Amino acid sequence: MKVAKRQKWFIPLNVKKINFNNALAIFSTPTIFMCLMTFQFLQHLISLNELLMGISVGLLLGFLLRIEVNNHSKWSGQDTITFTFLSSGLLLTMYAIQVISLDLPILFYMTPIAAFAILNKHFITERFALISSVISAAYGSFIFMTTDFSMYQIFIYLLLSQWFAVFMFESIKDRKTLFKTATSLLSVHLILIVIFELRTWHIWTVMTPEFMLSIVFSMVSVLLAVILTLGILPLFEAGFNMLTESKLLTLSNPNHPLLRKVLVEAPGTYHHSVMVANLSESACESIGANGLLARVAAYYHDVGKALKPHMFIENQNGKNPHDSLPPEDSARIILQHPNDGASLLKEYGLPQEIIDIAQQHHGTTLLKYFYYKAKERNSNVSESTFRYDGPIPQSKEAAIINICDSVEAAVRSKKHPTNEEINKIVRSIIYDRLLDGQFNDCHLTIDEILTIENNICDMLNGIFHQRIEYPKEQVMQTTSGGH
Repeated sequence: MKVAKRQKWFIPLNVKKINFNNALAIFSTPTIFMCLMTFQFLQHLISLNELLMGISVGLLLGFLLRIEVNNHSKWSGQDTITFTFLSSGLLLTMYAIQVISLDLPILFYMTPIAAFAILNKHFITERFALISSVISAAYGSFIFMTTDFSMYQIFIYLLLSQWFAVFMFESIKDRKTLFKTATSLLSVHLILIVIFELRTWHIWTVMTPEFMLSIVFSMVSVLLAVILTLGILPLFEAGFNMLTESKLLTLSNPNHPLLRKVLVEAPGTYHHSVMVANLSESACESIGANGLLARVAAYYHDVGKALKPHMFIENQNGKNPHDSLPPEDSARIILQHPNDGASLLKEYGLPQEIIDIAQQHHGTTLLKYFYYKAKERNSNVSESTFRYDGPIPQSKEAAIINICDSVEAAVRSKKHPTNEEINKIVRSIIYDRLLDGQFNDCHLTIDEILTIENNICDMLNGIFHQRIEYPKEQVMQTTSGGH
């Protein structure tokens, strides 16, 4: 007789499938908010009904945050750290202002909530900044419900302050743009204060102390937002090694020790990298990819060559050491430079995105010259021995640098390339990469590849355009004249 097994009435939990980065980002903010609401209830500042309503809204907004985070295609640990730090700091700031403002309700105008939206847009995405603005504004309206203002007024003020900041803030490349955003944001604050504070349109209502204080607090809010934005940016960049526009601009400085090392020890490689950077930035911008990241990554993509510069043709002065080496040994040296570059970049503390591109810029392509040279000696030679370790490009920027790196070297090897020759070289290299599966993981579409091809061809045709040959007599006159 078979004994029926007792059924287990629990839901199995697969811990391996839990994304702890997402979980921390989703639960941290609602948890802090509900704790603050509980503190207000224990201080008898809000009723039990208001507490339950706040907890319900906190759970609902947490569910909205869960949808947004899970739908984010590239949510990372850095995004989790950023959002958790910013949201928890904002909630605690609003709670501190609420505690102080019990005798001065208009103090909530001083909340520097615009910094929260600007930093979310800068570090994560504009879409996430807009969604998180709604969440933070809703939390703020509950935290400040103890004031004399309607929750709807508080919600509108906090929400519009963030949304206008997101729409007006474009880039941190130029600090002036941040101050322009601050000026425009102050105008929005003033309009909202006029709408909220002026019950009647008499001149004496404008001069009331409460109205003037509201304006002062809104100005302080904008000032604090600018200070916090400028203060938190370097903290995040240095503390979490985050890749931001300002950090990319710093890394693009030719006086960076690693770039100086390449310039001094491998000048040919340095010049090649600058050319690849120009091509890559233009190609990235043509399809909406990160042109600045591509430019900076291209500067550093071949730093591994600085360890053995004489083994690479652009740094040689007539004598080629590969002439006396077996093709297997030559290939081993050439194939090692992406890994050497990645190790060097880690040693100098560069961001992971640049390290990844340096390691992926050749993908798993075949070193054809030495492969066919070895095949002449031994027909059974393994092709895998002459392929780069990879991985293949994982981003659009890495794929574009992969193309531009080969294209620039191939076109430069021609003495006087015509437009037709340049177009043929670019197309053949791109198609060779496609057929070899090098673009399988970088999410480039066929339309984007065609756009990249046309952009690179236009750039190279402009660089290697046909020049007018001056008569010899005119050249002699120009030279002797010192011009």
